[in-house]
Amino acid sequence: MDLAKPTRLMVALAGCALAVLLNAGSAVGQPSTTPSTPISTPPPGSGGTGDEVVQTQWGPLGPADRDFMNRVKQAGLWEKPAGEKGKAKRADQPKIQEACKHLIEGHTLLDNVVNRAGVLLGHTLPTEASDEQKGWLAEMDAATGDEFDAVFANRLRAAHGKVYAYAAQIRAGTKNELIRILSTQAMITVFDHMKVLEETGRVDFAGLESPQPLAPPPPADSTGAPDTTSDQADQAANPTDGVIPTVPEGTRFTRTAEQGVFGDNNGVFFAAIGVLALALVGMRMISRSKKTRRKSRSF
Repeated sequence: MDLAKPTRLMVALAGCALAVLLNAGSAVGQPSTTPSTPISTPPPGSGGTGDEVVQTQWGPLGPADRDFMNRVKQAGLWEKPAGEKGKAKRADQPKIQEACKHLIEGHTLLDNVVNRAGVLLGHTLPTEASDEQKGWLAEMDAATGDEFDAVFANRLRAAHGKVYAYAAQIRAGTKNELIRILSTQAMITVFDHMKVLEETGRVDFAGLESPQPLAPPPPADSTGAPDTTSDQADQAANPTDGVIPTVPEGTRFTRTAEQGVFGDNNGVFFAAIGVLALALVGMRMISRSKKTRRKSRSF
């Protein structure tokens, strides 16, 4: 009997089984063309005003969230021009040039994030810097040489310190998924800018606002009864407490480890591995049988 034919047949069958399983896995892994919860774009101006809390598909959007988006947008409207002024005025100062590069690139990225957040949340962002920020740019226009370096480093470093603290406060308490993403990116970018500004050697740390300790916790109620008045006051001050953010299904925010290392295709891949293992075992057994028959013929 020609044992080469069973061997070739085993290899062919294993190859066909693997191809079927892997193709099935590939089909399962394809994203759905109709997501279960599609991302919609609300009309501009629908994100609320004043103290209004608006429910969005990314979670509630409150006054602090809108204020934070405005501040991030306005930061780019004066800090990018400040970086461009520094590049033009202090071409012979490598550390100033490096700080300017980080300012321009960092706020270009933040602009992209905040602009997208504004569209998805229906919030109209400001289009020009504040009067105070315009005044800082005017100071830089009037300054030259070392004076420019001092104005540039200290104005920007002081502003970044305030924004960094505010971004951390927003990140810690916002109920909106997109605002969490924006505040996280803002903290990363602002921290980088503070670092490169300090590396210029022109920051006057004595002129920065000193940090203040947190207020002590209120004394415990001696009666042992829960203090419901403070809870009611907190709920009135922050009506979004207890609201769970909702995120569209099928987005990158809903992926979890429960899907396994191969996503939803674990069963397919493990089946393919099993078929391959069985094929190898079968080929090994056929090879041994062939060697045994050859030895028996030689005697």
